[in-house]
Amino acid sequence: MLTEDQKNKYLISPYICPYCGSDKLSLGKVSADVNQTVQNISCSQCKKRWTNIYALTGIEEDEWDMRKGEIKPKPSSEAE
Repeated sequence: MLTEDQKNKYLISPYICPYCGSDKLSLGKVSADVNQTVQNISCSQCKKRWTNIYALTGIEEDEWDMRKGEIKPKPSSEAE
């Protein structure tokens, strides 16, 4: 079982196995529903498995171009 310290270190560096420190991670598909977004992860070195739980941390407004069916590019900061 992971300690709180191991969990906190993993949150800072989520590309290193929280159990053995290996960088040989296999990333599963990201799946989402109304309540949460998750991703199954496994370590090829120690064979441990866990689930990453993702949270919405912000929002950025984009302008949708209905004619083209795509997001209009934002002007560069130099043009503002």
